[in-house]
Amino acid sequence: MSALALTTALSAAVAVAAPAFAAEAPDAAAAGAPDAGDAAIVVTARRSSERLQDVPASIQAVAGEQLQKLAITNVEEISKIAPGLSLVSSGTSTAIVLRGVTWQPGSGTPATPIYINQVPFDPQQTLKSLFDVGQIEVLRGPQGTTRGAPSISGAVTIAYRKPDLTQFGGYVQALYGEANHLNVQGAINAPIIKDVLAIRIAGNLENSENTRIYSVNSTVKPKTEDRTIRATVLFKPTNTVTIQAMYQRRKTLLRWYDQVEGTGSPGFAALGIPANFNGPALSLKDRASVQDGAYVNREHTDLLTVNAAWQVLGHTLSYNFGRQWDRAAPTLISADPTNILPGFEPYNSTSIAALPKWRTHELRLSSERNANRPFDYDIGWFSKHSDGPLGFTSPIFLPGAFGAPFQSVPGQVTTPNPRYVLTANTKIGIGQAFDSFYGNVRVHLGEKTELSGGVAFVKDRVPVQLDVSTSAASIAYANFLPAAFGGCPAPGFLPASPVYGPAYCEVSLPAGTFPSEVHNDKYTDTLYNFSISHKFTNDVMVYATTGTSFRTGLPAINNTGLPSDLLVPKPETATSYEIGVKTSFARKFRINAAVFQLNYKNQLTTFEGVNYLSNLPGQGLKTTSIAFYRNIDARVRGFELELGANPIENLSLNANITYSQTKSKGGLVPCNSATPLTPANPINFCPSVAGQVLNTTAPFQAVVNGSYSVPLSESLSGYFRFNVNVQGSNPNYGNFRTVGGTFKTAQSYALTDLFAGLSGSKGWELGVYAKNVFNTQVELGRVLTPNTIFPLFAAPSGYDVVRTTTPREIGVTLRFAFGSR
Repeated sequence: MSALALTTALSAAVAVAAPAFAAEAPDAAAAGAPDAGDAAIVVTARRSSERLQDVPASIQAVAGEQLQKLAITNVEEISKIAPGLSLVSSGTSTAIVLRGVTWQPGSGTPATPIYINQVPFDPQQTLKSLFDVGQIEVLRGPQGTTRGAPSISGAVTIAYRKPDLTQFGGYVQALYGEANHLNVQGAINAPIIKDVLAIRIAGNLENSENTRIYSVNSTVKPKTEDRTIRATVLFKPTNTVTIQAMYQRRKTLLRWYDQVEGTGSPGFAALGIPANFNGPALSLKDRASVQDGAYVNREHTDLLTVNAAWQVLGHTLSYNFGRQWDRAAPTLISADPTNILPGFEPYNSTSIAALPKWRTHELRLSSERNANRPFDYDIGWFSKHSDGPLGFTSPIFLPGAFGAPFQSVPGQVTTPNPRYVLTANTKIGIGQAFDSFYGNVRVHLGEKTELSGGVAFVKDRVPVQLDVSTSAASIAYANFLPAAFGGCPAPGFLPASPVYGPAYCEVSLPAGTFPSEVHNDKYTDTLYNFSISHKFTNDVMVYATTGTSFRTGLPAINNTGLPSDLLVPKPETATSYEIGVKTSFARKFRINAAVFQLNYKNQLTTFEGVNYLSNLPGQGLKTTSIAFYRNIDARVRGFELELGANPIENLSLNANITYSQTKSKGGLVPCNSATPLTPANPINFCPSVAGQVLNTTAPFQAVVNGSYSVPLSESLSGYFRFNVNVQGSNPNYGNFRTVGGTFKTAQSYALTDLFAGLSGSKGWELGVYAKNVFNTQVELGRVLTPNTIFPLFAAPSGYDVVRTTTPREIGVTLRFAFGSR
């Protein structure tokens, strides 16, 4: 479509108005802690400040004060109070799930964008610590005609606290819990020119023992070390101009192990391999690993946001800018989580080949509400340009690397002979040039009924280049075995091994460079969103909405050796339908409910842990990484229910219940089947029958929490708080567990957090907490992990890599605040 055609179409586009930027990011002071009184809950889901109960969409608002009350210091814990939303922050294992839709790094455009100060950033680098937060909003349903980044399942917006232009103040808060978990955060707010210019400096320090999974074969403990500093400046030279800029620098060290469960290897007597050579029998409750070395990830990420607004001629012209810099050191990824090579830890290394670029711009013109005009409107342009060359270095241990083939047993040789190590170097240049032109209108049919609609034209270009090279190496074969059993392929015609003598022949593999795989796919689409809402009274509203979305995928990075036609998924499209009702009664009770359906065409679905045959020299059997995605048509159905009550003074009770089930509409999906893998059949596909559940998290989830305070004197009160997170059973872990391709069901469970303490009227609070107070240990996921490191050992590992719930943590909290907090 030409630029002129886009402009012409845009001028006719319709949807929702958005007032001044000054109202886009309410502070916790304005939002307060969510309770049953809807007047206290202000959200910016439609880019303007509105009562939660007035917005025709399913939204959950979490004030910064509520995070503090529940001792939440990292983004992952938002899942505890926002059911249906799952946030996992763990390097390449980062994942976001909302309304049953999963996104992981390497899959392409995020399915659930994460906004910071109205700017969408890379979730893998921004889902980290939480501090000095004004408000978090979980927006469920289609986005993209009021926000630049399209999404069908929803979005998460995080607004940091803004500087106060009038009052000096700040706070300091500390938490210390089990496993050396220390979190210290604080902020100072200083008006420089009263009512015109102010600055806020905030910082966070966090230390912990990461996942608290310890290795039986290493004395090195897991570790998280996070240091973040943030500076925000607010400038308001006139009543009509507002400029806010934030710069944040974060440095993080992550060290962790994969948990395993199983009996350990049964060994292989014929080859002299003893049982349990790789470790003892381990249960889920052991929370243990058998790795000789930990994963190591060092991150350094800087974020810049600029938000500006100018009110002029009955309109607001706003501009949002975002910039992200990643300067991470190489990440060391264990290639041997089941300890097939005792005494030696092989690592794959992931590194940033050059400083990635990540820039977003958004320019929006919005009409201001006019009582004489029955409609409001806005038009805008959003652009995101990014690129980031990544490098992967993978050692491939060929026969001979760990002693004479079929004679050396595991652990006998712990330093590989470099002659028999082939190194695969993979460089992937990943980029995106995304532009969205959108328009919205909101029509008021009297005071009770509202029609709104929006159209967005999206253009997406995804340049990707894959380059693979391999080093020279040799393979040692036994002359005393037939070729069919791993012996020399041409005895008497191949040279003897200079390392292992005439009993072995040797084949040399030259260094090689594979032809570059280049993609520059271009996509365009038109998205829409329409809704109607009607207020029967000021406290009862019903609404219906429908919308579409579009998302591009990326080639399945870090699955080198698969043919290119298996690496590139098709774009994903979806249509959403939702009906909801919002009610509140005398500011004492609130009931919000919604039912929805998402129809997916070519849904990007993950198939981690599927065996495939690499076409790289000497590489052989491998398993797909978390970034292996294929398309499948699917349907999501579900509901959301929110209940809030303040039945008596000082008592607040809330419940949120969600259900989202994703089912296949039928097709073929990658699997681990009994069909042998060959160069002509490098990966197996199995039927995904219509109705097969594809959820990676439990379809049913619920959260119940409450708070009760007791005045003890004029300046002192006590409090008790609780939070219960219920996860239903999940018939699908999200990956194939067995050789036959069947799924395993995850059991239901509940996690209970308790809090108690004292608070003073002068801004201090002292408390104790117990997270997962009953120490509930449940298996959340399991990956079939075959021996792809050194196949000649021939013995099964006896372990599976698993994920379990976080163990109990008991600790204390202390907070002191003064002035503008």
